[in-house]
Amino acid sequence: MISQHLIPYASYSTLHSKLINSHRTFTCIGVVPIAPSIVSDLDGHTSTSSTTALLVTIWELGEAAGPLLIAPLSEVLGRYPVMNGCNIFFIIWTLLAASSHSTHVFIAARMLTGLAVASNVLNPAIIGDMFESDKRGSAMSLIMLAPLIGGAIGPAIAGAIAQTLGWREVLLIAAGLAVVCEVLFLTCFSETYKMAILRRRMRKVQRESGEFRNVRRKSAREDVKKLWHSITRPFAVLFGSSVLMLLSVFAAVAFSYFYVMCISFPQVLQEVYGFTPAQTGSSFMTFSKSA
Repeated sequence: MISQHLIPYASYSTLHSKLINSHRTFTCIGVVPIAPSIVSDLDGHTSTSSTTALLVTIWELGEAAGPLLIAPLSEVLGRYPVMNGCNIFFIIWTLLAASSHSTHVFIAARMLTGLAVASNVLNPAIIGDMFESDKRGSAMSLIMLAPLIGGAIGPAIAGAIAQTLGWREVLLIAAGLAVVCEVLFLTCFSETYKMAILRRRMRKVQRESGEFRNVRRKSAREDVKKLWHSITRPFAVLFGSSVLMLLSVFAAVAFSYFYVMCISFPQVLQEVYGFTPAQTGSSFMTFSKSA
């Protein structure tokens, strides 16, 4: 657990994680009010509801599948390499979406972006690594507040930028902000998972003693088994608990209604009421992620 002299570092790391979390949510939900414009520009004709719906919702597929691999990898490799790897992939996929010239490429990039965003699942684990159980409340509050902030202001800012500069600039600005965050993350964030730290120290001792080669193969096999067990564990928990299954169904219905509104509002507000993209984005602040 964290010691007294590391409290300022832990507080800074928490605030920085909050910044990245908020920025990712901003990037993912920021394209929602301008989705019809993106599809029209890429396809060269009026957007269809099915294409717009897929463009908006596809990132949830990546966000749902990502934790199945990202969380177990963080236990095998540590938090630091997994978080930085996801941040770098997030930047790459955002740039791919910004440079895409077809809806197929854009939708694929959105799905991969959601896969990278799924590293947010590590935030509570990192808080647990750094803070004692009775001191995690404030840090967890900051981390959980980040998606609400990003989801609330993301559509409003993206709508204004799209109206003045264009939708590609929305993604380029988001990628630029992500680069700044990643530079800070690379320089100011250290490994927090105690097992990864201990394994690193053990490998150093083994390398110095000449025993590293003998245990490397055995350790790799154990890591693969542990990774597979961690990937299959959520399914066993889900199908073994009726309460968890009911909560999952409830969450699925709630998210379905949320995305129905996300898909329907831009078209209704722009075509029926004559809203500009900036005004459409501002209207999303009324429900956004806090809905």
